[in-house]
Amino acid sequence: MSAILKFIRDHHILAQIEQAKAKKKSRLNLNSHEIVDIPDLLYDCCEVQHLYLHSNKITTLSPELMNLVNVTTLTLDYNNISALPPEIKNLKSLVNLNLSYNPLSILIPEIGELENLEALWCNRIGLRELPKEIGKLQKLDTLGARGNELKTIPEEISKLTKLRWLTLEHNHIEEVPDSVGDLQSLVHCNLRHNQVQQFPSALFRCKELMFLQLNDNQISHMPSDIYDSYIASSVIECIDMRGNPVCELTRPEHPAIRYTELQHAPRAVAAAGSAAPRPDHRDRSPSNVDVESSSDESSEDWENSVTSSELDVQYQNDEDRLENEVGDR
Repeated sequence: MSAILKFIRDHHILAQIEQAKAKKKSRLNLNSHEIVDIPDLLYDCCEVQHLYLHSNKITTLSPELMNLVNVTTLTLDYNNISALPPEIKNLKSLVNLNLSYNPLSILIPEIGELENLEALWCNRIGLRELPKEIGKLQKLDTLGARGNELKTIPEEISKLTKLRWLTLEHNHIEEVPDSVGDLQSLVHCNLRHNQVQQFPSALFRCKELMFLQLNDNQISHMPSDIYDSYIASSVIECIDMRGNPVCELTRPEHPAIRYTELQHAPRAVAAAGSAAPRPDHRDRSPSNVDVESSSDESSEDWENSVTSSELDVQYQNDEDRLENEVGDR
């Protein structure tokens, strides 16, 4: 980039921040601006509630950013951030946090202090384990950690009694703990492309569970009473078992269980689209959906339908929305 273009870009960024500060705007969109270092001026925008910094080149988060205590939505996905500052615990108002596609490797324990967090996306950050502090997020509704290096699911996940949407696909998980049965609000559980060896029967204690994706694991047999007991007493719409060893064996067929590509579940797909709790809680690549992380059916409906830049749709009141629309013209 030439010096002139860089000057114009930097000036435009500062002008946006200055306008947000002067007008006390609740929304500030700085995504895709090739930002490397966050301007100090941003730290004075105390009124900002929805801050979009995704798809930049940010490498470091200053503790000063965590003084923006009114922020409810923070998107940091698609940057080069390698560590989170402990001061992130100061963002007590945070509802939506997107950390996906950063070389973080770990989630620090302070994540558990975000007491109002409802949606946490940490896809493809090189994560090897979910911290036990994840269980402190009592309001968490959506947890996305696909495409990482997870081998286990912590027992503390059982404390997430409001969790409805869980995606842990494309990891290395071998066993699903019995404690997942305590996720009484769980609607959609995505464990595709792992190394799970036993069918996680504990999930049938989740009375709200409708969609269970277990395709491409190592499951070689199904529970003997899955048809008469589990499915009959649940609201399950679809269990996807494609790509497991059990698919090669002789077994009873059931309309709610998908073993082959020849079976289709239009009812499950339609339901997945209509049952989504809040489209603003979903995560997607802003330009092209990763083929590996998107499904040909229900997964794509709920995971990959709204870009992170639209996360504020449900969180602006009419006055804020009008103010931001006028200010951005």
